[in-house]
Amino acid sequence: MTRRTAEENRRNILEVATRLYYQQGIRAVGMDAVVKECGVGNATVYRQFPTKDALATAYVRGGADAWFERMEQAAAEYVDPRQKLSAVFEVLAEDTAGAGYRGCPMLNTNTEFPEGDHPAHRVAVDHKQRVRDWLRTLAEQAGAEDPGLLAEELLIVLNGAYATAAVLDGRTYGNRALGLARRLIDEACPQR
Repeated sequence: MTRRTAEENRRNILEVATRLYYQQGIRAVGMDAVVKECGVGNATVYRQFPTKDALATAYVRGGADAWFERMEQAAAEYVDPRQKLSAVFEVLAEDTAGAGYRGCPMLNTNTEFPEGDHPAHRVAVDHKQRVRDWLRTLAEQAGAEDPGLLAEELLIVLNGAYATAAVLDGRTYGNRALGLARRLIDEACPQR
């Protein structure tokens, strides 16, 4: 049997926790379930993540980083800044149409940990602020008359779609969000 390195154990634990937390919710999954699913001992898990809060925070941070990586890659496929903004909602429409879609991990985390001092809550809030700021930068590049307003409106559409698609038909609401975002972008950003 091959022994894993500390980094391999960390990745394994985080992958398992990510799957379980996303499917069931952070509060619903105990550390014992993570240990069992990982197939390692308690000491291995607690060496990497001394508390459930540390593991939950790593899960949220990983989700936030992965979201940005995917969205920036999608936006990079276009030259036109207006299309870069739309690309965010194209990815959203794909994500919400998936059978395993269970909502935005950041919004879910905020619901589970509404306490402002919880580290996972802070990561989720920081992520949403970073998304807003990135949308504003893209809106500026697209020539929006009021980039801050467009960014805030698109953030509302983004979060509204993520939340609604988790409860109702994800494919329908993801596509509706894409259409709405495109109309907002067209209205706010004059053609060049």
